[in-house]
Amino acid sequence: MHRYIIVFVIVSCGGGSGDSSFADNESYPSITTFNSSDSSIYINDSISLSWISTNTSSCIASGDWNGNKNTSGTQTITLSEIKNYTFTLTCYGDNNSNVNSTLSVDVIESSDDIYEIDKESYCKSPNNNSSSYWIDEFNNNILNPNIYTYQLGNGFFANNTWVAGWGNNEQQYYTGPGEGYARNYKSATNTTENAFIENGFLKIQPIYNNTNQFPDPYCSDKECQTTWDYTSARIVTSINKTINPENEITVCFRVPDGTGHWPAIWMLPQGFIEGNKSWPQDGEIDLMEARGRIPQAIGAAIHFANSNNSHQYISHEITVPMNVNFQDRFHSITFKWAEDYINMYLDTNNVPFFSEGKNSTPFNNANYPFNDQFYLIFNVASGGNFDSNQIDTTKYCNNEECSNLSEPDRGRLLIDFIEIKSID
Repeated sequence: MHRYIIVFVIVSCGGGSGDSSFADNESYPSITTFNSSDSSIYINDSISLSWISTNTSSCIASGDWNGNKNTSGTQTITLSEIKNYTFTLTCYGDNNSNVNSTLSVDVIESSDDIYEIDKESYCKSPNNNSSSYWIDEFNNNILNPNIYTYQLGNGFFANNTWVAGWGNNEQQYYTGPGEGYARNYKSATNTTENAFIENGFLKIQPIYNNTNQFPDPYCSDKECQTTWDYTSARIVTSINKTINPENEITVCFRVPDGTGHWPAIWMLPQGFIEGNKSWPQDGEIDLMEARGRIPQAIGAAIHFANSNNSHQYISHEITVPMNVNFQDRFHSITFKWAEDYINMYLDTNNVPFFSEGKNSTPFNNANYPFNDQFYLIFNVASGGNFDSNQIDTTKYCNNEECSNLSEPDRGRLLIDFIEIKSID
């Protein structure tokens, strides 16, 4: 995660004869990181403290927290008083030497405007308060292959018919594992030029390159010569991490800037990839979709079949002030999934912006398919029907390093964390 509060560190060392060498200095205890997720929050909101120390054997908290702490770790704390909180961490090394670090957090009175305070992230803080809990904060550079797999190509088969452009006239080829299926697949990290972990974020990077197009691996042993100007990644949790009703999912993200980018966080029914489920009869849940040319708006939707077995959907859009838009700040979607009901919340809002269920009018004459297992999908499409096939290629990375953009992350979907927990 990005953290931005760095405060003073006081070091004191004890023991020894007063004579020290450079080698001795290398063994002194050190707190290399002590950060808070926020410097200012509203009353009854939570912060996450994280710390890393080296050459230490134990740590103790003082100030507005207490107790023995691991030498490195994280802790979520709810702050319930209006005041300036001070958190001190003291870590001990050999010969009673110690080091301490202190940070402070202001707690202010609640406001109806959760965007009144300017900050990098407005995401709801993770909170392990359920009987079943899982979180991925992407703290190392390995995209766990036991959880995440890739879908490849530019389409799929449905009823023995090839559906190109993923059914939406999308322009990208999704890369991934396998010889020729990416320019730079790294098996050690399960990453490609289009999907990797960096600085605590999962990053999906669409690439536009019309001078050195990506060769379609299907054509490697055939007469066809298909190439692709656009590549991207589509990551799924199918089989490995499925979700049922009576669970809550929170994803903290920031979307790419530029017309043509179509980032999405969504779900399909378990068994769809294997051909045991069909679309739209068995449903689709879109937690977040965004148009790259509209920075202050995202949408959520559910898709299903009506009584005539034709595609129908219900969608809701939500906007934020331009100064905290989805391309400049991190935001979260929390999907609270109950039997027969779907609620979605933006950031720390207590009122859902999307609330539909089995009793919603469109289901009076339609099957409600959302009480079954689903899996998560994260992808960024290029072009397509969602925004009338518009693309501004100047907003795309042109290579793996994204050396053409002054701020490469502006051309990427960034995911800070994914949290899944039971609703107890």
